[in-house]
Amino acid sequence: MVDRRAVSDTLGFIFVFSLVLSTVGVVTAVGMDGLQDTRDVERLNNAERAFDILDDNMEDIATRGAPSRATEIKLADSALSFGAPVQMTVEWEQGGVVDNATVSSQPLVYTSEVSEERLVYAFGTVFRGTDDAMTVVRHPAFVLSQDSVVVSAVSTRRSSSSANSVGGSGTYLVRAEVAGSGAKYRGLATDSGTYDVTVNVTSPRADLWKTELESYDDVTCPVANDTMVSCELSGVDTIRVVEKQVDVSLVD
Repeated sequence: MVDRRAVSDTLGFIFVFSLVLSTVGVVTAVGMDGLQDTRDVERLNNAERAFDILDDNMEDIATRGAPSRATEIKLADSALSFGAPVQMTVEWEQGGVVDNATVSSQPLVYTSEVSEERLVYAFGTVFRGTDDAMTVVRHPAFVLSQDSVVVSAVSTRRSSSSANSVGGSGTYLVRAEVAGSGAKYRGLATDSGTYDVTVNVTSPRADLWKTELESYDDVTCPVANDTMVSCELSGVDTIRVVEKQVDVSLVD
C-alpha cells in the first residue's frame, strides 16, 4: 500500500506558505498606502503647528515690540515659498465724505510635494487644505462690529536677500524682522456720528476670505468672485487701520 502522507504534507506546506505570502502581500500593499497617508497627514499637522508658532512670533513683532523673530520649519518632501500678494482695502463713508486705507501682504505658502494639501499664512490668518477645499485653521486678530472696526495687519513681504522658495527635506528658518520704525496708521476715523464701512479683499482665496469675514455678526458680503470679495457693515462708531510691515527671509 502506497503511503501518500509525505505528498499530503508537502501540498499542505505549499498551500499554507502560499496563503502566508498572499496575506503578507495584501497587508503590505494596503498597509503601506495607509502608512503613507498617515505620514503625509502628520507632516501637514507638524507644519500647521509651525505656522501657529510663526503667527505667534509675528504677533510678538506687531504688538509686543520685538525687533525680530525666527521660526523653525521642517520640510519633508515639501516646499516653502512666497505667494501672490493679498490686498485689503477698508473704505468708510459719512455724510457723503469717503476715505479709505489699504494694506497688502505677501503670503507664506507651505506646499506638500506628495499630496495636494497646502498651508497659507496671510494677515495673521492660516488656511489649510487643497485648492478645491480649504478651511481657516487660525483666525486673524480683526475687530469688525458696529462698535468699532479695527484691522491690525501684519504685512509680510519677501526680504530682498531671501530666496523666493526653498524645498526638499531639511530644516529652515523663517526669519522675520520689522521693517521701518514701527506700526503705520493707514487710517483713523473717530468723529461723532457713524460710518458705513466696506472691506474689500483681493486674493486668490477670495472665497475663504468671504467665509471668514461673514463669520462676524455685523458683516455681509454681497459681492464675491474668484479674486475679490467685498463686505459691508453700517453704523460703525470708530475705525482704525494699522499696518506693521515685516521683512521675511527663508534661511537654511
